[in-house]
Amino acid sequence: MNQHRLFTFVFAGLFVFACFTTSRAQTPALSPQMQAADALFTAQKWSQAIPAYEAITKTEPTNNRAWYRLAYALHSTAKYNEAIAAYQKIVATNNPSVLYNLARSYARLNHKEQAFAWLTKAVNAGFSQSAQLNNDADLASLRDDARFKELQTAIAKRATPCLYAPEHRQFDFWIGEWEVFTPPGQLAGTSSIQRVVDGCVIFENWTGAQGGNGKSFNFYDRNDGKWHQLWVGSNGGVINFSGAFKDDAMRYEAVTTTVNGSKTLQRMTFFKLVGDKVRQLWETSTDDGKTWSLAFDGTYVKKKS
Repeated sequence: MNQHRLFTFVFAGLFVFACFTTSRAQTPALSPQMQAADALFTAQKWSQAIPAYEAITKTEPTNNRAWYRLAYALHSTAKYNEAIAAYQKIVATNNPSVLYNLARSYARLNHKEQAFAWLTKAVNAGFSQSAQLNNDADLASLRDDARFKELQTAIAKRATPCLYAPEHRQFDFWIGEWEVFTPPGQLAGTSSIQRVVDGCVIFENWTGAQGGNGKSFNFYDRNDGKWHQLWVGSNGGVINFSGAFKDDAMRYEAVTTTVNGSKTLQRMTFFKLVGDKVRQLWETSTDDGKTWSLAFDGTYVKKKS
């Protein structure tokens, strides 16, 4: 079996299991007739599976699983018009994989307009299998069309929204390999700021010039509309910041409490400077914000490649 066909077959099998069956506690055991047909389907004996499923759909016209597997078997034997007719029997389910497979059959018939119409419906219904879309030989005739690239982008936005949503990109100016200097020009440390988790986390790796290190996870949370930073230092210090990107700067705030109960307000601001630099200004207050003391003031300078 070639790699593409194996991938497509596994995808179809998973879809049937997930979408046209429910838990065993809710669904009676499959009939012997259905079990026999499914065995042929699993063995990819398409020409034998077709009449087996046709017999089932005649006596069980609402059996979505049988209709889907009949359609898939028909498609696999290049009976694309018949496959389309079978898929149409279950198109009302609005299942993205049914819509996607309709597009595949139309593409094989070189009916590009219908193929794109169903492919668009599949994506709008939630189809998100980027690898399937990009490698499916059935869709080869569509790939040079600008609409195909638009659908690829739409799926990518759904699968990796943090790489596209502007809120998640507000702190990108901090990403890079940096040397960090104090106002007098002394090296305070180095920091590697990376985008991870498909762009959903900005990961800080800090190494102090005089020893000590720390890491932080920075992320935008759509649930509360805020940015958050969880900092953990090698000295055991942990600070949970939250804030927002405002007035062209990332502005974080936090409250820390010592073992004796005294509280310290923390505010930390990252400013994007000209010349590919970033300033980090960290201040603290122990009098509920009446006065503020400087905790850290550093300028990030991009390392030379």
